[in-house]
Amino acid sequence: MLKSYLLKLLLFFIRRKTMLDMESSLTEWKMFGFWVSSILLTIRHSDAAQTYPFVISNTLDQDVAKDYFIGPCLVNTNQTCPDKEVTFFLYTQRNPNVSQQIVVTEESSNLKQTRFKPSRPTKIVVHGYDSDMELSYLVDVRREYLKTYDYNVIAVDWHRLANAPCYPIVVQNMPHVGDCLAQLIERLRDVGAVDIHVIGFSLGSHVPAFAAVALRPYKIPRITGLDPAMPLFVTVDNDHKLDASDADFVDVFHTNAFIQGQVETSGHIDFYMNGGINQPGCWERWWNPFKCDHHRSVMYFAESINTNVGFWGWKCGGFSMYLLGLCPPRYPAVLAGDKVDKKKRGFHLVKTNAHSPYAMGNFSVNQLDIEIDSLHRFET
Repeated sequence: MLKSYLLKLLLFFIRRKTMLDMESSLTEWKMFGFWVSSILLTIRHSDAAQTYPFVISNTLDQDVAKDYFIGPCLVNTNQTCPDKEVTFFLYTQRNPNVSQQIVVTEESSNLKQTRFKPSRPTKIVVHGYDSDMELSYLVDVRREYLKTYDYNVIAVDWHRLANAPCYPIVVQNMPHVGDCLAQLIERLRDVGAVDIHVIGFSLGSHVPAFAAVALRPYKIPRITGLDPAMPLFVTVDNDHKLDASDADFVDVFHTNAFIQGQVETSGHIDFYMNGGINQPGCWERWWNPFKCDHHRSVMYFAESINTNVGFWGWKCGGFSMYLLGLCPPRYPAVLAGDKVDKKKRGFHLVKTNAHSPYAMGNFSVNQLDIEIDSLHRFET
């Protein structure tokens, strides 16, 4: 009964919003997105949530004895790193499928006993809510990198602190995860690592923002945000969410803005894939098209690592300009994804295919057609 009611409420919100005209303010769109995403999260976990008694209990694990559970939700009160709930696993071309755990403390690490090579670029991949480092799309990112070069690819696993249906508590846990990520980066620098690139998905996009605060005045060389999460991040200040000040270069993919992902720009360069709201192909067969839209950010980025044609976009003055139809395809084309030009700045639009391979290659202005009304209707 709860799920039926929530579905009816969701349809009411969507139908009401799709009747609004194109002059609806960004504030209205943000509020719409907040409510829809909140309802979706509740629907997704309503059955599971009903099976848990509301019990507050201390964890039996002596190593995290200060932490406690509210139902299934692990609340982190142990604000010291290292923490066994935040772990790091190294992959290289010599061990692409079997990881080596990296252990770091406030002053030392086991990096010299692993296959980590400080002279090689390091990619750190951070998962998001209700997930772990084995999320298939994030595994694809790791594998695509290791096809190309012998990178140090480090997966961050904080899944017990990211459990569903515990979204507000997960958000509360994130600063601590960011502190532990900062400790890892400090130990990487101790052994000589310079080229460090952090890639986060959804809530994981905001984790390096907390790490960046802890690492000041040092700046992470690059952070890539893949559809940074919107719920509970609309009104917080920049120290508590991903923004351009967090690294020397921050690039962002938006694929489900207003719903699960942020609409505002979050980096030096932001790419709004197919307009940034919903993605072609996601409404054809997915039982949860919003989830598909959200995950497409990772799929596009993984493909960008080794594509021969590339994801190409063009600059736009911003979301309002896009809504008004004032951003037709134009040159110069800008490459999005792993090989983005770090000198580029601003709001960009990118068109993709509906199915893999998603990259369309460089575009012809006369052939490329972006549907300006894509914010106001959902694909069928």
